[in-house]
Amino acid sequence: MQTGSMKTPAERLSLVIRAGGWLCAIPVQDVVETMRPLPIEPVREAPPFVRGVSVIRGEPLPVVDLGFLLRGTETADARRFVTVRTGNRRVALAVDEVVGVSREEPAGKSAPPLLAEAIAVHVERLAALDAQAFAVLNTARLLPVT
Repeated sequence: MQTGSMKTPAERLSLVIRAGGWLCAIPVQDVVETMRPLPIEPVREAPPFVRGVSVIRGEPLPVVDLGFLLRGTETADARRFVTVRTGNRRVALAVDEVVGVSREEPAGKSAPPLLAEAIAVHVERLAALDAQAFAVLNTARLLPVT
């Protein structure tokens, strides 16, 4: 009997989402849940990519506009929240769409030198999928440690 020949390990599964024109993959082991957006309370002087705080399952969580984080410009209202683990904390990502679960990610590379400083903090690697930019996110680094 062969071991692991038919099943894909969970660590290779990714949740594919769309945010601000980008297709992104999040390792499923980092995803807590997906849901409709909840009310957001703005927080004065928060970084521009943080929309505010939302109470999710009784806990106030920061809501990060993933499209803004990747594009640097304001995006339309999110149609979904994806709650993810970022180290020992959780954060809600405001995204345009949850596309589905993928077993394989497109082969990618680290960010090119011109983009390395701009996106490498949040993006583990870049790829192309159907002529569209595809980013594999590094969820542990979505929010700075304070």
